[in-house]
Amino acid sequence: MRRIIAFIALVFVLAGCSKAFEPKPKDVAAVYKNDFLVKAKATYGENETDFKITKNGMSISFIVESPKEFSGLSIALSDEHAKVDFEGMELLLETENLPEKAPFFLVEELFENLSDEEDFTLSTDKNSVLAKGENFSAILSPEDFLLESAVFPEYKTEFSFSEWEFYAEE
Repeated sequence: MRRIIAFIALVFVLAGCSKAFEPKPKDVAAVYKNDFLVKAKATYGENETDFKITKNGMSISFIVESPKEFSGLSIALSDEHAKVDFEGMELLLETENLPEKAPFFLVEELFENLSDEEDFTLSTDKNSVLAKGENFSAILSPEDFLLESAVFPEYKTEFSFSEWEFYAEE
């Protein structure tokens, strides 16, 4: 009789421990409200671009690493302007005059959406957290909600992310 009771207790303990992980949008949003540096690769059409992204407050900056002919090109987005700097030449452009499907605008939209818990939904799939917004779907790490990849199907653009570094708040 004791073995039966022990077996039943073990089943209840194991069943209680197998509760599904349910991420919360507010926890994901808290991550993307911070300042950070991350490496990214964008694939759009037959093009591929590697760049570093820095988010600092409300501004976001990109430094192109490849293709090599554009290596060092930097784009800083803030408010309604894009500051472009390449080999000492600087240009200030209004963002409304630039193509909305440019990879840096899509990344900016992605981070803005993920920092607002109302702009995306979450679900889980095996070992990943899936975030879905109006124009994107993304895979996040279940441990810390860091972006692993994102897709913008309408623009046929995919991103992969690596080497996250967060800056301490002061």
